[in-house]
Amino acid sequence: MIHELVEFGKRVTKGKSRALKEETYSIILVIDELGVFQKFIIGEKRDILAEAITAKKGKSRFLLDKCEEVLGIGEGDVNKKHELFLKKLECYKTLPVLEPIFKFYDENNINGLRKAKADFEKLDRNDQKGNITFMVGATLLLKTEEVKNAIIKCFEEEEQKLVNGRICSICGSSQIPVLDEPHGLVKMPKGQSAGSALVSYNDKAFESYGLIGNLNSSICRECARNYIDGLSFLLSDGLMVKNKENDKKKTYYHYKHRINISDTTVVLFWTKQETEEVNLFMIYDEPNEVEVRNLFESVLNGDSRIGPVVESNMFYSLTLSSAAARIAVRDWTAISLEDYKCNLADWFQDIEIQDYNGKLIYSPLRLLISAFQRRKKQGERAKSDLVSKARIGSILWNAAIKGRSYKIPLEILQSVLNRIYVEGEFSPYRAAIIKLIINRNTNKNMESHLNESNRSIAYMCGRLFAVIESMQWKAIGNVNSGIKERFFAAAVSQPAYVFGSLLTKNVPIYQHKIGGYLAKELNEIAGIISERGSFPQRFTLIEQGEFALGYYFQQTHKINNEKLEGVNS
Repeated sequence: MIHELVEFGKRVTKGKSRALKEETYSIILVIDELGVFQKFIIGEKRDILAEAITAKKGKSRFLLDKCEEVLGIGEGDVNKKHELFLKKLECYKTLPVLEPIFKFYDENNINGLRKAKADFEKLDRNDQKGNITFMVGATLLLKTEEVKNAIIKCFEEEEQKLVNGRICSICGSSQIPVLDEPHGLVKMPKGQSAGSALVSYNDKAFESYGLIGNLNSSICRECARNYIDGLSFLLSDGLMVKNKENDKKKTYYHYKHRINISDTTVVLFWTKQETEEVNLFMIYDEPNEVEVRNLFESVLNGDSRIGPVVESNMFYSLTLSSAAARIAVRDWTAISLEDYKCNLADWFQDIEIQDYNGKLIYSPLRLLISAFQRRKKQGERAKSDLVSKARIGSILWNAAIKGRSYKIPLEILQSVLNRIYVEGEFSPYRAAIIKLIINRNTNKNMESHLNESNRSIAYMCGRLFAVIESMQWKAIGNVNSGIKERFFAAAVSQPAYVFGSLLTKNVPIYQHKIGGYLAKELNEIAGIISERGSFPQRFTLIEQGEFALGYYFQQTHKINNEKLEGVNS
């Protein structure tokens, strides 16, 4: 996992030196060639390549830092911070381009540093915040090649002093220092504001066989920097896009390599080589029907409709959760891109479902996850739901990318059934989940719509319950507590008792009011069940799922037929 993150980091940094790092500044201190202070330019935060330092505490950055270091103004141990900044400057004493800087601090101190201090203290408090960098005339020093090359040279000289002969477990090199120090932090959702660490040291919990710190698995600075850069890119890469569903929300941030499973859990994904062969994000976004069909045909024909097949290409998936100051790795997957495509095609086949409009739909992962969440009152936030969202979301993501060999725990089926029992809402997303779990855990290939040739007792019982519910609605209209609210959960768990009561007590009353409405469907389904035996005393969990699907498909079939009849009439 670390190795592939390192390789990805190399790709996104494009060989940029570890000596330099993007830093922000909002204040420019302008001086002339003699070191005389001219003015401060206050603006919005901007990025610039500056000296990279592993940890800021007790250190100062070359030519870019806060007012305490640059001017010796502020609170706390200001003098010490200012001395650190001046000491860092001394390392570059021989650099000709820096002569105005040394004049600013030494030879022309009265018209340089002192004058700058006086003007700075006149600034508004808000304008004093942020990093300060230097401009000589119209030249921003950190943008000059002379300064950049000097930073790189100094960095490489210091690196050679730290080489200790230990071999990096990632790249196998002993020419780059391997040190027991933090590798770096990345910003995780709900993690520490300063960032969270993937690798931690210096605690007995991390020691093994007498090996402490980085001795457990040595990682050199180069590889450490690359995997941190790779992680940071995967977590942040994206763009603002227009919201298709709601015009009031004009834009939202669309991540290119990241899916938010819950508030604290994310999935990061990428390929070994850049490719546009398949839309990697289609699982989570609104799946496009044309794109899904092309995927089916591509897998069936063994070719690609989007781009050339790269046999050596790989698909990687990394699931991470915030855990205080550290990052918890939930899952790591590495499969070939061709296997990923096949698994993705299987996923869409398994979640394909007919909705109440008669259309076959492919639910995005985020909506499938929401199928497990209870409906909350306005402003309510249930912690237990957030925890289950992370767990269930991770399971469904793995089911999507790992293929049909990945078995989904049956308690997931129980969870979605419970939501239907409690809320009475049977959405297409919940039906898709039930179909997926049955297909992945049995050899039954459940269809995406009503299958009248399916003679499973549980499936037929679900259809029968839907017919009886429709008869009730026709007979007495919409009621607060119909047979679905009163008997659905009981019919799934105790079919013999509930159906015996419904067929002998309720159905005759409905038929008396509606005549022969749905009598044919009722008799056909009841007759098939009678031929197969009697109503069972209990259903297994899988059979309960079949019951639910039989009910759902019978309802969608009835609604769609009525719509067609209305159009034809």
